[in-house]
Amino acid sequence: MPKRRPPAAAETAAAAKKPGKGEAAERRLYFLLNVGQRRVQRWIDARAGDSASVSAAQAGVLFYLLHHQDALVGEVGAALQLSPSSMTGLANRMVTAGLLTRRADADDGRATRLRITAAGHKAMARARDILADLNALLHDDFTEAELDVVARWLGHLQNRFPAET
Repeated sequence: MPKRRPPAAAETAAAAKKPGKGEAAERRLYFLLNVGQRRVQRWIDARAGDSASVSAAQAGVLFYLLHHQDALVGEVGAALQLSPSSMTGLANRMVTAGLLTRRADADDGRATRLRITAAGHKAMARARDILADLNALLHDDFTEAELDVVARWLGHLQNRFPAET
């Protein structure tokens, strides 16, 4: 019978890094992800309270339309992973607020295309400032290597759980 060898230093170090009972709570990734998302959302929305700002959802629409001008309402909703009814309501609120205009699609009169207004571009500038502040907070106290791992993990979520098509 072969003689058992002592664990290598790397194996010993790996075993020492396994989460103990107290550390297991820090690995509740789904819980931490949800709470973190809600807190970030509230932080954004709190800063969007003045009349020159938009909500996080509205900023998402504006940023998408910046690169996809005259997109169909459904295309915007799909890109932001919103249900059709949620996207319709959001678009209605943004048109009422003067951030967007809508027009019928030239090929299909039942479909609606969205375009950013001058007020929408102004609101987007404020959203960029808020986003810059947010990114500074998100990056603070983390090394580039740590941020690369976080970005890889979040990208992995999108690959592992693809959007319904």
